[in-house]
Amino acid sequence: MNKGSFLQIVDTLSMGGTERMSVNISGVLAERGWESHLVVSRKSGGLETFIPNGVTVHYLNKKTFYDVFAFWNLLKITRRVNPNIVHAHSTSVFWAVLLKMVLGKFVLVWHDHFGLSDQLRIYPRKEMILLSKWISKIVVVNHKLESFWKMTFSYRENDVQYIPNFPWLVLNPEGKFEKFTFLNLANFRPQKDQLNLLEAIYLLKSEGLNFRTLLVGEWVDPEWGTMVRKKAEELDLGDFVEFVGPVNDISAYLQKSHAGVLSSESEGLPVALLEYGLAALPVVTTNVGDCEKVICRENLGIIVPKSSPKELAEGMKKFLLDYHKSKELGENLKTFVEMEFGKEKFLQKYEELLGQKI
Repeated sequence: MNKGSFLQIVDTLSMGGTERMSVNISGVLAERGWESHLVVSRKSGGLETFIPNGVTVHYLNKKTFYDVFAFWNLLKITRRVNPNIVHAHSTSVFWAVLLKMVLGKFVLVWHDHFGLSDQLRIYPRKEMILLSKWISKIVVVNHKLESFWKMTFSYRENDVQYIPNFPWLVLNPEGKFEKFTFLNLANFRPQKDQLNLLEAIYLLKSEGLNFRTLLVGEWVDPEWGTMVRKKAEELDLGDFVEFVGPVNDISAYLQKSHAGVLSSESEGLPVALLEYGLAALPVVTTNVGDCEKVICRENLGIIVPKSSPKELAEGMKKFLLDYHKSKELGENLKTFVEMEFGKEKFLQKYEELLGQKI
């Protein structure tokens, strides 16, 4: 039974958290009996091969914000699909609002994935006050964003809802890498602070510990990526760090690594952290965004201050010295993530926000 038509808009299908959420949501809605459409405005990417069954993908090949031809294609798609709900991720909300102005029939949900939630005073995004007239509901990825938008739109705070990201992985049983391996699943940009991680790795190397770290992610900021590579060379970390870059299938890396690490200086709720959990990896992460909502007890992992290589190294060292105990943390985290951050939890909160059954 077709419950209705659901259309999402996202910039790309690169291997980032925002993009993974758009793919996950599209799959879940298709499972629930919705006609599920995913509009990719700018370009495809590694996630294209992971589009779930029952999801229709549309590409606009948008060149600039003022690409009239691409917007005309979006209008045609939307008229044909006739969605009950349009769900716009991040900056896609600008074109979604234009759609709402022209067509005006659907519920418009904006999904704010703003990663610099610790710097909202610097980036207040005042333009959203003007756009809010056409936005029906706002989904945010952490509590700081929720508080910020509820305060900004105090007259309609019930239209703002924090809904945690949820992971969706298919894992096949595989053995671990021979050498103890940390996995850093993060795109290359300053927010992810791989320099912090390299400094921690250097401290562990100086203690004579034997391991390696895989850096897996898109080269979102080439200048930052170059800086990280140069730092690794300066610290002579060739035997300890491998720059994997973007990959289409992260499941094998999750399955074969021994532990996960995040060294970010700012986050929302990183999907990578939840994916570490689903893969039962013991995790050490910086205390940014809503990471503390996931690693909320000592038996779930290790959480350390941001921008502190020494404390990050101490956390990683515990896994290296006692892998048996750290595996217990990974199993605990897997159970917790499945219970608290699964797709059913997302749908429950999404229904509460919309005030209708999905």
